[in-house]
Amino acid sequence: MKKRRPRLLGLLALPVVLTLPTLGAPASAAAPGRQAPPVRQAAAPAPNIVYVLADDFGWTDVSTGRTNAGNPSDYYETPALEEIAREGVAFDNGYTSVNCTPTRAALLTGLYAPRPQNNIYLVGDLNRGGDGTLLKGPAQGRADGATVLPDEAVTIGERLQGAGYATGYAGKFHVSRSGADIVAQHGFDENFGGTNAGDPGAYHAVDGHFHNKIGPELDAYAGDYSQAYVDRNIKPYSKGVSPAALDALVGTDKHVTDALADATLGFVDRHKNEPFFAFVGSYAVHTPVGEKQARQDLLGKYRAKAPGTGTSNPSYGALIEGLDQNVARLVNHLRTTADPRNPGHPLADNTVLLFSGDNGGVGQFTDNGPLRGQKGELREGGIRVPQIAWSTNPRLVRGNRVDHTPVYVADHTATIAALAGVAPSAGELDGTDLSGRLAGSTAPRGDALYWHLPGYLIEGGRDQRPQSVIRSGQWKLVHSYEDHSWELYDLAEDIGEAHNLAAARPEVVQELGGKLIQWLDETDARLATLRDGKAPLSLTVTGSTYADGRIVRRENATVTVRPGDEVPLVLQTPRTSRRG
Repeated sequence: MKKRRPRLLGLLALPVVLTLPTLGAPASAAAPGRQAPPVRQAAAPAPNIVYVLADDFGWTDVSTGRTNAGNPSDYYETPALEEIAREGVAFDNGYTSVNCTPTRAALLTGLYAPRPQNNIYLVGDLNRGGDGTLLKGPAQGRADGATVLPDEAVTIGERLQGAGYATGYAGKFHVSRSGADIVAQHGFDENFGGTNAGDPGAYHAVDGHFHNKIGPELDAYAGDYSQAYVDRNIKPYSKGVSPAALDALVGTDKHVTDALADATLGFVDRHKNEPFFAFVGSYAVHTPVGEKQARQDLLGKYRAKAPGTGTSNPSYGALIEGLDQNVARLVNHLRTTADPRNPGHPLADNTVLLFSGDNGGVGQFTDNGPLRGQKGELREGGIRVPQIAWSTNPRLVRGNRVDHTPVYVADHTATIAALAGVAPSAGELDGTDLSGRLAGSTAPRGDALYWHLPGYLIEGGRDQRPQSVIRSGQWKLVHSYEDHSWELYDLAEDIGEAHNLAAARPEVVQELGGKLIQWLDETDARLATLRDGKAPLSLTVTGSTYADGRIVRRENATVTVRPGDEVPLVLQTPRTSRRG
């Protein structure tokens, strides 16, 4: 069993941003008869970090247009997210993986899926297309096939523990064997409700206990709503609901979204004397979605609303706004709670809050338009989500900005590490530190973004097949392994991926295809294999192929792929540039 790292309070928690105002006590005067040393500004304490990861939260599930290039919902309401998107930095090119587990694995490890310390590409397995598919996806996760973090994974929780942070996790985890492993294996001092489950089972507690998919630690917050609780924690954040409807909650079952906020605020209060990392893995807005899952005051509000121009589901809207209300609670608590490490200041002055969805929205409940695709697909609608960074300290987050830089959740991992003063060795993290951009730097992010999915997800209206993808600047290039085809989209002009420019822009395909094949080689990515019983494939290649962990450059060579062999990525050299 991997041992937990000891917490070294105050020893390694060096701040990244050293220009924060001095908030500690003044230095004492020099002793008589000695020359006073130069006055130095005291280093600011390491910032606190709160991360909120919403589940299945689509690009247009917010009522702000700042995170989605001006495409907000006109039905679902998220006033708290609107506020922090305005006061903070909103990213309208924020990316994740196609569904729950690969995003969580990338965020926790800071690594792309092909890395052996990650190795999670899809919920369940890589063959969610039946036995009749042309190709077969490899095993993922641990060596025994479990879709959980490998033993060698080092999480951001572990890294921050080593930097002296108190680390707490509340809610959905989904990439461990059990809730106990979240503490024993994955770097969190406390866990409230996290397990291996991918959904809550049910959103409301029954008789003071949540569903058995939710860890029992959260049951401490599962008691029925009291009048005091409603008055303190719901009424101040409610909009468009009558006092009578709110008072009707008294004596009814607690909603898990509210309980997660209760647990998180309790963790913050217990650890505000030290740097803390609070991770909220919301269950909302994952299925089950229905009237029984919604908090009744919000369900009534959305039932009474006129439908919007997009998908307008009252139960889903209630889950969205319930999540938003608890973001408001977190933000308000940070604004109003005195920070004992920064006398005279609230916690918000030395805390960075990051918000992200974990994948695109589900088409049944939300409208990802004008993006194409949904959760489970490598189309923009499956991997682009709202992302926000917020703080009241402009030296941590210089607000009122929309950042158009394409960023990936592994960048959040590198950013959190940098804020905490953790300096991983070269190559330990795939993400890029964005802390400078949060503080106002306009330096380019640098490298392209990559996705690799060597398997199938063909169900629920989705048709995702083995593909690899690169996003670089305005361009998105997609390689499909079944037919060796390429798709190229100019996302600056064609955000809906309607016009494949691969034939018209072969030079872009070559440039980005070359980067993609090099990345596959660098990460030693595994590919899907030709399924047993299928006829061998014969390919004539002038160009490059990647398979079996290596790149081979070929000149008019025949490549034969037999059952059990990896089906290669093929980057043909355009005819106009071939010799002779």
